[in-house]
Amino acid sequence: MKRATKASATRRFQHRARQETDKEALRSLIVETARKAFAAGTIETVSVQKIADSIGYSKGTVLKYYPTKILLLLAVKQQNLETVAQQLDAIRTETSDAAVRLRRVMEAYIGYWIDNPDHFRSLYSMAGTVEDRRFPDGTYFGDTEIARRSFEIFKTSVREFLQASGAEPPSGLASRLASALLSCAHGVISLPLGTPTMKLPDTRTTGRLVIGNMVDAWSAKLAAARSEKSWPRISLATFN
Repeated sequence: MKRATKASATRRFQHRARQETDKEALRSLIVETARKAFAAGTIETVSVQKIADSIGYSKGTVLKYYPTKILLLLAVKQQNLETVAQQLDAIRTETSDAAVRLRRVMEAYIGYWIDNPDHFRSLYSMAGTVEDRRFPDGTYFGDTEIARRSFEIFKTSVREFLQASGAEPPSGLASRLASALLSCAHGVISLPLGTPTMKLPDTRTTGRLVIGNMVDAWSAKLAAARSEKSWPRISLATFN
């Protein structure tokens, strides 16, 4: 009897495990299908029914996992950021040289979106309103843990670059400079995506050129600042 009871419990456990695996596989399929849909359309034009039809499930099944189209879009955005953040975290461990690390992080960021344009289009979709970027608890996507952690990767890389030069950056400077780098990176990525009929140079080469020039310029500015009486204190004016 004990053996039968144990075998029955094992079967129930295995059944639940298979169910959870199936649910996770379906969740991933829904998100991947939605990513392609949002990359090609907007929050207004994407249809949950079409997503359901394309994967062979009912609309109700999709809505069971993601009750609204906004939540589905937010799930796509979150997965996109988690994937790229994991790659950048790994790259940060590959070198102890702060300047090289900063370059590689930014180049890898550009490279990831070049390789995954649908991810970029769906993550940085401008469709809808700011309110469309809220979770049910009122949290904006930009305030989520993954969004903050992703931006922190760039802030930390910039801060380490500044500190490696001997500078003492004030609070907020790393954030401003990281924003500048990201603005350049997004321009490099967006230009070919937004102008597909133009014959532009290789995007990766352009990215290395832009990021390399910015980091080199900052290095030169820091070198010049060493002759100032205020050194090692620096400010945003140091880079103007």
